[in-house]
Amino acid sequence: MEKYLEITKVQFRHNAWQHLLLSVLLLAGSPLVLGISNLDASQSAKVLETYVALVGILLFVPVFLPEQDRDLWDVVKARYTKMTAVYLTRILLSLLFSALLTLIFLLVMRAGDCEMEPVKYYFGTMAEVIAFGGLGVFAYAVSDNLIVGYMIPLGYYVAGISAGYRYMKKLYPFGMLTDYETKYWILGAGIVLMVCGVLVFRRRR
Repeated sequence: MEKYLEITKVQFRHNAWQHLLLSVLLLAGSPLVLGISNLDASQSAKVLETYVALVGILLFVPVFLPEQDRDLWDVVKARYTKMTAVYLTRILLSLLFSALLTLIFLLVMRAGDCEMEPVKYYFGTMAEVIAFGGLGVFAYAVSDNLIVGYMIPLGYYVAGISAGYRYMKKLYPFGMLTDYETKYWILGAGIVLMVCGVLVFRRRR
């Protein structure tokens, strides 16, 4: 347990805090982009799905970034810690941050008299966060390129807006009020892609 706590501290100190800060700034800037008070159920869902869920891209995609530093990679390998465990620890840290930020944002919206079903909207948003994050992690692992890791989930985001449910069916990312079953599908896809991304990156290294 001690070594995983050390992995978590090192990840936060050298990498995760920057992406956490970007995510906080993104959410803190929401009043400048859109309203987050006195919204009806549809408007609340739109804010959570098309804005808050973007933290999944910011927090999950860079989980392999420390390995771009060759010296750090050699040090980590020398400690005889399974790299799969290192990556999973980083992913769990990203999951914790995204879950907390989403919860705080949802509570702020509730305090601003926004209509919503809290549990349903929270789960739906987190499913999308994991879907975006999983797709980004997989894209990064396959390409070994951070920019590609960001661009692929952003492309999925744009496809969701432009193509809509009619073409994307169960993989439509914005189905909070149209077809909530899509949330289970994209959650499952996100988890599978994240696991596959870890395995692919580990094999590449």
